[in-house]
Amino acid sequence: MTKFFFVLSLFISTTAFADLQQSFEAIKTHARHYRDPGAVCEEVARKEFSELYPAPVYEVIVGVAYNINGRTVGELDMVLLNKKTNRVEMVGEVKCYADMRSGLKKAKQQRKRFLRNLTSGLPLEFINTSTGEVYSADQFAGVTQFISISQKGGRSVGFDYELEHTLDEMSQLRDEVVQCQQERLCPAP
Repeated sequence: MTKFFFVLSLFISTTAFADLQQSFEAIKTHARHYRDPGAVCEEVARKEFSELYPAPVYEVIVGVAYNINGRTVGELDMVLLNKKTNRVEMVGEVKCYADMRSGLKKAKQQRKRFLRNLTSGLPLEFINTSTGEVYSADQFAGVTQFISISQKGGRSVGFDYELEHTLDEMSQLRDEVVQCQQERLCPAP
């Protein structure tokens, strides 16, 4: 029986490492600053949602600022754009916090602020924080899904979707990408 648990534990550890390695391979080419711990979670969210909503029909965009009269009033962590309709179908707030309840509260506050600004009648401008691409307010007008996304375990406190990695694994992944950038093996911003 002990041998069985050892083999099972080894299998689980190997599988977790393989999944972490797949995530590393998927995000290492995204040249961004990973000093912010949330950055790696956003990139893992891009990876996972790109698998759920594949190109060329969909584009998963990470980091879209929304501005009023040139002033940034908020940022959307993840946006799902339907390329066929050229409309945003989903907005996701990604929160990888040690205190997941606090992260969920923050996601809900950001959702409320976004919806308030979206329905305010003020002219909104949406800008991709990585590429500078501008999106029209019309593309966001019909957003029907606004979800909260956390590290593994977040569903237990009310998040809509949890990523495949724990917070510790996200930290490990972040360290690997930062090291890869420092060694100039991965692109840096």
